Parts: sequence; C-alpha cells; structure tokens
Amino acid sequence: MGNFDLLDCNGYPTSEFLKFIKDYKTMPIMEFLEILRDGWHFRDNGFRLKRKYKGKRKLELHTGGWSGNEETISSILSNTYLTHFKMRYVRWEAGGHYYFEITY
Repeated sequence: MGNFDLLDCNGYPTSEFLKFIKDYKTMPIMEFLEILRDGWHFRDNGFRLKRKYKGKRKLELHTGGWSGNEETISSILSNTYLTHFKMRYVRWEAGGHYYFEITY
C-alpha cells in the first residue's frame, strides 16, 4: 500500500484513498479488502465479508447514508477491472446496499 491517509480529519475518504481504489490492479484482493474495510465509515455494521464456499466470498457494503461511503462506492464502480474480475458487482438495493462476489 502507498504511504497515504485513508480518511481525513472529518472521517471522509482522502483523494489518495479514492485514487488507490480507482487504480487497483495487482494487489492481492484480500489485502485490498482489508484496506477498504479500514477506510469504510460504519465498518462494524456496513462492511460484511462472508465466505460462500472455497475460493468465493460475498461482500456487502452498506453506506449508512454517509456521503464518504458513497464516494468510496463510486470509486469502486469506476474501476472496471475490479468490478468484473476481482470483486464482481452482483446487485444494488435502494438505501445504499451494494453486493459483490469475491474470487480469490
């Protein structure tokens, strides 16, 4: 990981953190998810990573209405490589609920 802060003094994602997400390509996905979790506001309720079966996990991201989390989601969705090959975007539900399938 680069040398940058994930969140600013108000708890919002820094521009460096958002760029890191947009530029993701080679880091092992589980390491990436640890960093993503560290930068997720309301991580105790809004970041859920569950094992589906060997080699697959389900990631639920719930924004909790926090605009910083919405910015993070936008960065994730702007990275086609990430959402098609590493963290497949499965569905969205109204209210800021995003679901992904992880292959590792």
